[in-house]
Amino acid sequence: MTSVVVEPIAVARGFSPGHVTGFVVRKSARTRNNNYLYVGSTGAGFSIDRGITTTVEIYEHDLVNYRISINGLKVENAEVSKWVLEKYLKIIDKHYYINIEHEINIPIGFGLGSSGAAGLSLSYALNEAFNTGLSMKEAAQVAHNAEIACKTGLGTVIAEFTGGFEMRIDPGAPGIGTVEKIELKNHKAVILCISPISTKSFLRNHIYLADGLGEKMLKRLRASREIDDFLEMSYYFAHHLGLTEGRCKLPIQRLRSQGFECGVALFGETLFTIVQSDRVNEVKECLKGFKGDLIVCNIDNTGARSV
Repeated sequence: MTSVVVEPIAVARGFSPGHVTGFVVRKSARTRNNNYLYVGSTGAGFSIDRGITTTVEIYEHDLVNYRISINGLKVENAEVSKWVLEKYLKIIDKHYYINIEHEINIPIGFGLGSSGAAGLSLSYALNEAFNTGLSMKEAAQVAHNAEIACKTGLGTVIAEFTGGFEMRIDPGAPGIGTVEKIELKNHKAVILCISPISTKSFLRNHIYLADGLGEKMLKRLRASREIDDFLEMSYYFAHHLGLTEGRCKLPIQRLRSQGFECGVALFGETLFTIVQSDRVNEVKECLKGFKGDLIVCNIDNTGARSV
């Protein structure tokens, strides 16, 4: 029996960096007809050169059908990816089989922006594969709307779209929100992923506890624009929310006792610091013996892109 190999009619890829939020300011929602372009948060964080690469293959088909996989394994609960795909299917209004492969090299659920990165890299890939003609900002807005609708983030997409060490000044999607970006060169992020936290749960139950604190920090950081100030503020923000206790407590104490300011990624039991490249080994030595996934990576100063 001869098998027939069907070639895709289009293949495209997109990449989004992961992202760490140090402190955040919750903003009220303004929506019309489920348009979330003006919904979001302000705050500060940084993008890392590890993230998600998404490949899309489009096939001729009698019906609309699709498969979503993560690192080669089919998944059924990729909520943000499904939302983004449904948006593009409405735009093209044609029947295709779409194969979506997310290649993820950041831990999921540890505050590294995986939901936003999945939606953003997918949106770029679908925009190119379907030749829908959206601008990069418009494609990023689809991913932003998906994150807000699925309640998996508030400002991750615009941060990952921008890249670098960023301060989000006005809330909203790319092209709507305002971001001040600082490129960090000769710096590395050292991240210890200890345990995941549900972003949905945190946004629903805890973020209100920091109302007022984030605004003051953002104002100070805009004046100084120093990474050390960002790290110090991130620590006190996390401490205010009670995130510096539990499994993060001892490694944080070790780092700070050796002069390394650090914060806790929002939202996960994940601690982080940023240091000059020649000091990475000192930080790794401080964290030796603590359980968790230790990641050493560069700052991604470019932001999300087609690849």
